[in-house]
Amino acid sequence: MATLYHGKMAAIYDAMYQTFVDYDEEYEFYNSFIQEHNCKSILEIGSGTGNLAKRFKEHHQDYTGLDYSESMIAIARERNNNVTFIQGDMRDFNLEKQVDAIIITGRSTSYLTTNEDINETLASLFNNISDEGIIAFDFIDANRFIPYINKNQKIIHQAQHEGINYTRESHWETTTADNFMVDWTAKYYTNLNGKKDLIADDFSTVRVFTLNEIQLFLYINNFEIIKTVDRKTYAYDTYVIVAQKKKS
Repeated sequence: MATLYHGKMAAIYDAMYQTFVDYDEEYEFYNSFIQEHNCKSILEIGSGTGNLAKRFKEHHQDYTGLDYSESMIAIARERNNNVTFIQGDMRDFNLEKQVDAIIITGRSTSYLTTNEDINETLASLFNNISDEGIIAFDFIDANRFIPYINKNQKIIHQAQHEGINYTRESHWETTTADNFMVDWTAKYYTNLNGKKDLIADDFSTVRVFTLNEIQLFLYINNFEIIKTVDRKTYAYDTYVIVAQKKKS
């Protein structure tokens, strides 16, 4: 798994995504599944800088956040007093007590680049979810995303936060790896008084999936899908899967 969003990248990510993502809507979306299945305790994987954590706390829900990046968690803890955040790896974690809902947000599944990564993650979810609990996660749809990036060699996102204008220029390139893999190069700029300054650059290799792949991974790891949502996002359409442990 890539080492993501450490140091200043965590703060830059946080600033830009305040504009990209409607976190109130994001909370309502995931909370609808949580309420539908009467889940009392929630783990968010990919909790980042704590934007959803803030909403769960405001609604007095039993919430825990888990993220791979210590820098992201540091921001989240500053933002959310009396909320538990764990620095950890979704492929291998053990909670003190099983929870009723585990959500993986922000397309964090993209960083599970091998089949072993995915199977280990699903095994961890299975072990840490209650028998009647749910898992919910999004993923990048290969059938839509690969044609999109082939037509759009450079993708530009702009955001404004606390009076600062940010630009992110992304370049995506499919690789010849065994799975559906994409190399992502991004440059981040500030724009002040017409002057564009490079403040950071980043590189990641991510995995995109077909819906059928995800269905099969869940099946062989003893989950059954109870809902598939075709969802629009700020960048491109994706799928969100809601699943439970198979009934014996």
